[in-house]
Amino acid sequence: MHTGIPRTTSMGKVLDAGANVTDTLPNSEEAIRRGEYAVIRSLIRVLEGGVEGKRQVDNVIDRCASMQNLREAIATYRNSIHRQPDEMKREASLSFFVEYLERYYFLICFAVYIHTERAALHSISSGQSCFADWMSARPELYSILRRLLRRNPMGALVCSSPKSSSMKNVESTDHRPCEMGVVAAMRDGEVLGSQTVLKSDHCPGCQNLTLPERVEGAPNFREVPGFPVYGVANPTVDGIRAVVRRVGSTKGGRPVFWHNMREEPVIYINGKPFVLREVERPCKNMLEYTGIDRQRVERMEARLKEDILREAERYGGAIMVIHEAEDSQIFDAWEHVNPEVVQTPLEVYKCLEAEGLPIKYARVPITDGKAPKSSDFDTLAMNIVSASKDTAFVFNCQMGRGRTTTGTVIACLLKLRIDYGRPIRMQFGDVSHEEMDSGSSSCEEAGCDGAARMSTIRKARTPKELQHAFGIDDILLLRKITRLFDNGVECRGILDAIIDRCSALQNIRQAVLQYRRVFNQQHVEPRVRRVALNRGAEYLERYFRLITFSAYLGSEAFDGFCGQGESKMTFKTWLHQRPEVQAMKWSIRLRPGRFFTVPEELRAPYECQHGDAVMEAIVRARNGSVLGKGSILKMYFFPGQRTSSKIQIHGAPHVYKVCFLVPKYYLCTDGPTDVTDAGCWAVLRIVHLVRSRLVQETNFRTRKEARGQSLCTSAVLLELALNQVRRGLVNGHSAMTMVHCRCWWLSGVVNVASVRNLLLKLDLTQDRDRIISSASCRPTEPDDVSELKPEPDPR
Repeated sequence: MHTGIPRTTSMGKVLDAGANVTDTLPNSEEAIRRGEYAVIRSLIRVLEGGVEGKRQVDNVIDRCASMQNLREAIATYRNSIHRQPDEMKREASLSFFVEYLERYYFLICFAVYIHTERAALHSISSGQSCFADWMSARPELYSILRRLLRRNPMGALVCSSPKSSSMKNVESTDHRPCEMGVVAAMRDGEVLGSQTVLKSDHCPGCQNLTLPERVEGAPNFREVPGFPVYGVANPTVDGIRAVVRRVGSTKGGRPVFWHNMREEPVIYINGKPFVLREVERPCKNMLEYTGIDRQRVERMEARLKEDILREAERYGGAIMVIHEAEDSQIFDAWEHVNPEVVQTPLEVYKCLEAEGLPIKYARVPITDGKAPKSSDFDTLAMNIVSASKDTAFVFNCQMGRGRTTTGTVIACLLKLRIDYGRPIRMQFGDVSHEEMDSGSSSCEEAGCDGAARMSTIRKARTPKELQHAFGIDDILLLRKITRLFDNGVECRGILDAIIDRCSALQNIRQAVLQYRRVFNQQHVEPRVRRVALNRGAEYLERYFRLITFSAYLGSEAFDGFCGQGESKMTFKTWLHQRPEVQAMKWSIRLRPGRFFTVPEELRAPYECQHGDAVMEAIVRARNGSVLGKGSILKMYFFPGQRTSSKIQIHGAPHVYKVCFLVPKYYLCTDGPTDVTDAGCWAVLRIVHLVRSRLVQETNFRTRKEARGQSLCTSAVLLELALNQVRRGLVNGHSAMTMVHCRCWWLSGVVNVASVRNLLLKLDLTQDRDRIISSASCRPTEPDDVSELKPEPDPR
């Protein structure tokens, strides 16, 4: 029986099949009865104690099966989906299948919870966590359920079984199976379970040929110019030593802080890294660990090591692994192992540290293709702040591309902030002319480089150029988040300069535009466009988070961490206090298409009605912190605005009166700032506020008089008068005389305390004493007293 995977020895030689043939492989029906669905296999692989938890749940289910056996019910609905010809009944069966399988999933989780929290549950103290809290602390469990069951219910029907139910266990002369499919089907470890394989992490072509430097055993090694920051793919043990020597560190020399950004479990066998994969998809990452923290992924790697050693005892001290050939074909091989040559990454770096190398290791798990969480930013910040000034920072992920590049950008931002304080700025000696120009973050999609970006903003484009001018700044969300922060423009400019420095393998900013370009190509098949949209949204969120992090570093919230002030607030707390930022981030996930669709004016040929070319150039050239690119100032009033038929006042639109016991007047404005000065005085004159004694409510900013008196117009008139003083139209004495003339018939002399408080609030310190002094004197009666005397009280 040939599966298409050449059988080899650990030396790479293809074996002839032996004569020993047995039939001990599990078939599909047995796997169904045992409940070995893909979502359950992933659960017991990730969840520590998952195998024992499933065994306990299965035992209880069998004991409580007098009315229904949960596993058998799941199998019944699964078979009904395959055999039921009626569409509606098939959908109903699928619904019950998903519901029962999810119930089985949570029962296993609950069994593990009871086992792990047994001591706390038996204690009288109320400090133990409830099941809901326990689940919330393990977001990877919800990730498995969402990815493998809820998003694709039909895919959850697949059970653990060999590719062919008739497959035989063909053994070689040394009593080892000859086929990886057989070995994978018979595996029963907690992590190295059924239908899983160990694949070599290095493959042909993983080294990027455009990089100028090569380090043996450490693909894609590069240094960020001007910073003690380095990036690399997942290295071998010898590759780690080579990188440490390359950065100038020897025994007792320059310290190295190594950050492993991988979320998936990795194991070292004979000094080479291997990663856990599914046998049917050996070249794809298993995306079931989203949200897992450092402790759990390192415990998972420790359990994987135990599974390997246990399986090696069964096969005479060897473990079957797979490699990738030059032509991308997969072949298997036997690796001879013992407890000394099987190591977790944590054990590898501890051994190197024990050898005397000045290396420190940290695991910061980040999902492949995703943006770091706010807690990940805080972890990296604390690690870099705690290191000495001469420390070299090395980052690695699988290929040294996405997550590694993000880590190097974060590290460079932190180094600038820690070494030079606020505001964050690139030192003049470290910035080339090209990088200064490239910091405008307006990279054009039509292939322009960083050096041309600043010039494209400063000069007006021709109509033909404008059709292809969609850049990163044309995404409205990024303009909004930049304007939101006081230091947004400066911090984003520094971020873009850092991104350009770290772009040897990938430019995070340009990646957004590359995926946007694919998404807007109408001739591309829908599946490709959908993938481009999803990946582009992830990169947009990553760039968005980096903008917010650079603004955080540029604020005083970070001062306390680097000894530059007393304020000490984590990035996670800082974000929590800004719900508007969180709302913007969620808008990317909810409706990513609106940020990637090219505006119609950039699609269609340029026409005159699209706007004046000079105005377009001015608007696009704006670079203020609030009045930024694409922003305009619109007049509050507009042609055709509704006006009252009886009361028409220039500068105060739509004034109308409601006839009731107490006269009420309304304006279609939000306050006095939306009415011109002339319009405001005209409204006061029309509604006779200067002749009324009381005003129950207005849209103006009124104040209560001292001693609990009713609201009156003195505060309104004071503000209007003080506005005249501020604008230099009248002096303080004249303004107070004007106010007193209008308030004389209302409440007598204006309260001095109210005047003082109002002056302090309006920050009018000039002539304050003289104004207050004049307020204490009763003014002379104005010339036209008849216009100010109140009408008789109708009550």
